[in-house]
Amino acid sequence: MGHESDPPEWADPGVPRCGDGAPLIDQARQIFDEFVAAAEGQKTEGQLVAMRTALDRLEGLWLDAGADFAASGELADTGHPTFASWMRHRCRLAPAEASARAGVANSLAETSPARCAVRGGAISWRHAQVIAQTLPKVPAERRDEAERALLDKASKLDPGQLRRVADRLVHCFDRDAAEEASIRRWQRRGLSVAETYDGMVSVSGLLDPLTGATLLTALAARTRPRSGGVDHGDGHATASEGGRDARDAKDARTPAQRRADALAEICSEWLAFGETGVVGGARPHVSVIVRQETLAAGQAAATEAGQLSWVGPVTATEAQLISCDSVVSRVVLSGESHVIDVGRATRTIPPALRRAVAARDGTCVGPGCQRLPEQCDVHHIVFWEHGGETSRENTVLLCRYHHQLVHRYHWRVVMDTTGRRSLAPPR
Repeated sequence: MGHESDPPEWADPGVPRCGDGAPLIDQARQIFDEFVAAAEGQKTEGQLVAMRTALDRLEGLWLDAGADFAASGELADTGHPTFASWMRHRCRLAPAEASARAGVANSLAETSPARCAVRGGAISWRHAQVIAQTLPKVPAERRDEAERALLDKASKLDPGQLRRVADRLVHCFDRDAAEEASIRRWQRRGLSVAETYDGMVSVSGLLDPLTGATLLTALAARTRPRSGGVDHGDGHATASEGGRDARDAKDARTPAQRRADALAEICSEWLAFGETGVVGGARPHVSVIVRQETLAAGQAAATEAGQLSWVGPVTATEAQLISCDSVVSRVVLSGESHVIDVGRATRTIPPALRRAVAARDGTCVGPGCQRLPEQCDVHHIVFWEHGGETSRENTVLLCRYHHQLVHRYHWRVVMDTTGRRSLAPPR
């Protein structure tokens, strides 16, 4: 890359003023040839590593050339105000990706060691991004030292690990700056929760490190595979498979789905058992309004949806799932939808019955599941809204995930000769 005083050396569009004067195409060809030579005769693993190095080198070359392109008059001729804008439209990069690459490209001109490391394939552009964002936080007289330290670590760590090293390094070099950065992170915190057009709820946001660590710890505790099985108190135990919990081995959910279910369990438990206070004369709760005919008809024959608080319509199946273990109030309406009578709120599962079912089942009865009673619903085997009795014989413990399998995918509760209940796939 030339100095500001160097004259432009753009022979063709897209060919940068490379430091050694070689055209961009020649350098890219050299990288590919070196990859072929390094990968030839190796097994797949060696070839993949060699290819990854080549891709990192090509990315570094691309960013190096991009920095020259952005500094030249040729970018202005395209009509784009910034290099990031050009990347978004000409290279079809997402806005965040384009901005990140533009930031690295601009920093490469000022951080020669990092630039050489990227160009040589020793580190990726993501490593260079961490270094570029860290150095301005370090006192000017110690930036060379910090850069050498980060480059040494970058050759051994992934970008996320390097970020943690960089944060510690900033703290060591300038504690006041580290404290200011911590305050800026905290001020950026925020959480957005909104209903989508298709009836889902979108959650996005940024959490400060302490809150983020708290959330990750809570989710990990709920999604961590359990080993060794569990004693159900009746001589039966859930077996583990190859050192992994049977539930984990048979769980078809993706990691993201398991985290979503874990968050639902955590929130449900807090509403049920936490110190929530009183809102509007009652403890905070999720409510659904649904016609009795909709509940009794089932999914196939239901003609009217239920209404769930905050998010709107839900199907008969979803309303039935909620009604399994809930507080129910009868509301009688006149023909003009005016309320003329509100019945006493009644739990579909009384506390004494919940304790009895918990003592009998011990945990969720789903395949290999070990969710504790506090983490489960009490499910009516013959649905409550279909006339099923609220009795010990007609109820069973199910965690949120396995409860969904029964209502949505028609899994069945079966009982062996000893009276132990379990779940079986639909016939």
